[in-house]
Amino acid sequence: MPTNDVENALRNLKFVHLTEDEITAYNDHQLDAVRLATANAHLSQCFICERLLLTVREEHAASANRQVTAEDMALVDRLMKQAGPALKTSDASAPGAATGISILEWLAGSLRQMTAQWQIDFKPVRGVAEGGEVSARQSEEVWAWQSNDRRLRARATIEKNADMIVHFYSSEMSLEGARLRFRLDSLIAEVTLERISEAEVAANVAVPWEYRRGDMTDISIEII
Repeated sequence: MPTNDVENALRNLKFVHLTEDEITAYNDHQLDAVRLATANAHLSQCFICERLLLTVREEHAASANRQVTAEDMALVDRLMKQAGPALKTSDASAPGAATGISILEWLAGSLRQMTAQWQIDFKPVRGVAEGGEVSARQSEEVWAWQSNDRRLRARATIEKNADMIVHFYSSEMSLEGARLRFRLDSLIAEVTLERISEAEVAANVAVPWEYRRGDMTDISIEII
């Protein structure tokens, strides 16, 4: 590439934010020489990406220095025991089957399994830093789950404005109108499962990015 073209490209980098994957690769020293030069040029002009890089470094340092404690082991053991009945649920014990389990009992058990899996598997993901600008990337899925019988699904996505959206879907049409209370740390939201097609009901919970700095394992989802 001619020298002038390279200079123009570097000069325009301040208008294109680095993606979270690029920030992580930069922090892990996984960029090739060209991409490293590009990232350095952008970081020297963009306080938003510089701040995101600092956040990633802080999180990596915290994870690297954290030791698994007896309390951690006890928490995982307790969560798995709480999720036990739901984990053993099969198609034969699905709503309407010969077991006689009610739709709300099935939903409550599935929600317990869902929250236990969240507490074990969910990893904090930071979006764009404070400052009001948004990334050009599309929404990114950061967590997903489905019940053993596949009648209930959930996923979490990070949006372009750095908010997180938690999506719930169910093929149990009798759940239309059912209300859920979702709590994540200090955020509390109530949502209603609504019909989105002839075969599915759904609901969404928006988690503004500022709430994502709290305890992301402190979660509960209940039927109202």
